[in-house]
Amino acid sequence: MTIQELYDLFILEQQYRNNTSVTIDWYKVQLHDFFRWLDSNETEALTILNFKKYGVYLRSLTKRNGEKLSGSSIHGALRAVKTFYNFCIGEEYIMDISRHLKLPKVRSKEKLILDDEEIRQLMSCFGEDAISIRNKCFVALMLDSGLRRGEIPRINVGDVDLRNKTILVRGKGIKQRIVPIGDTSYALLHRYLTRCRPIATSAADPFFVDRFRNRCTDNLIKLVFQDLKSTSGIERLHPHLLRHTFATYYLADGGDLETLRLILGHTDIQTTQTYLHLAFNLKLARSRHNSHLDSLDSLSAEKL
Repeated sequence: MTIQELYDLFILEQQYRNNTSVTIDWYKVQLHDFFRWLDSNETEALTILNFKKYGVYLRSLTKRNGEKLSGSSIHGALRAVKTFYNFCIGEEYIMDISRHLKLPKVRSKEKLILDDEEIRQLMSCFGEDAISIRNKCFVALMLDSGLRRGEIPRINVGDVDLRNKTILVRGKGIKQRIVPIGDTSYALLHRYLTRCRPIATSAADPFFVDRFRNRCTDNLIKLVFQDLKSTSGIERLHPHLLRHTFATYYLADGGDLETLRLILGHTDIQTTQTYLHLAFNLKLARSRHNSHLDSLDSLSAEKL
């Protein structure tokens, strides 16, 4: 059995499991990069040593802007290779080396969310034409309900319940969830639907369309944010930053962790718990420090 044959069986397995085309395409890209580096079609090359060497190789790569690959990008690439290795082990095509397949640690970085002034700045970047209103809806849904970039193009007309201010969201895989929207998002979506959206014939029609009346794509939203980064002057702007911003403010403003997990579509609450630290820091910055030292008369500022 060659690596190419194992790869074909692996992709067939992903299709059989009913994984989405996005997930399968991700595996294809990551594994093709690994196979190109491996430069061998023999299963004997699927070793722990080559797995680790590939991780070291990824750390040496740079992006077009000259920056090194992020730790999360390297972690994701190796995770795809590890999944392929484990498939080969499970099918008994290679020896069981699963206990040695350990992913490198990812150094966590503090997520610097948007502050109130930056949110106002971002929301003021749009005009009054149909495309601008649509793009403003993109931003509002990420900031107000924590939607992922890839979830917005999948929204259909029938998924948006303006009366109850909710949206049916199709998340990763085949997961679905209901998310609430606030008054600002409601007003924008209502405005887009009634004034800007070409007439839809069924509930299955896309809610957001491009200038040719085709369903908006993930890449279109990516391009919108590239323009917004320049227009707003917020250099660190990217779609997932808005999701982080929503989650942090949700907890800081009194929301509970389990409800946030459901809104964000997390399977594991540990993923949602990463926002607790950010929310705590935000609360700390908002509050007045209750200093015991200040309460001591003998140490008052006037006497120092």
